[in-house]
Amino acid sequence: MLTLRALTGGLVAVLLLAWLVSGQVMADETPRIKRISLMTPDIDQSIQFFTEVIGFSLDFEGTLPPNGEPFLGEVFNIDASVPLRRALLSTSQEPRGLFLIEHPNAPPPDAALPTAVVTVIQVDDLSRTMVRAERFGVSITETVTDVTPEGATFAEAMVTSPGGHALLLYQIGIAAN
Repeated sequence: MLTLRALTGGLVAVLLLAWLVSGQVMADETPRIKRISLMTPDIDQSIQFFTEVIGFSLDFEGTLPPNGEPFLGEVFNIDASVPLRRALLSTSQEPRGLFLIEHPNAPPPDAALPTAVVTVIQVDDLSRTMVRAERFGVSITETVTDVTPEGATFAEAMVTSPGGHALLLYQIGIAAN
């Protein structure tokens, strides 16, 4: 004999399933950027730059065996049938947020073409980061200040990594001009 409780529980389960299947709310499927992957001609120099200048920590560095990652060749349009060096780096907020892959023939950026990709990174102290970047010998721009639409002040500047990647570094809470 079915009880009211069993009928109610069954109805709730059916309604919940219908709600999930309808796609109205999929809390666990919210889009999230897992990591940025950058190809570099010199992984040692890039690791040094991202750890000493930007402030990432090195989690892992090693060599992939031939065909060690199923889609790596397709993603980077490179021959993955040879051993490839790679590294994973983190910030305090983004574990393993940066993946570096070494390829000696990585094409340098072409200054005559628009920059196709810019990686935006928040830093704790933009002034000190820019001093470290300048000492490292990479290309940097002037720092500019502004206010977000929400009213927060910030400063930002562009840096080019040793691998030729455009990085927009910013710090929240800097007085705007």
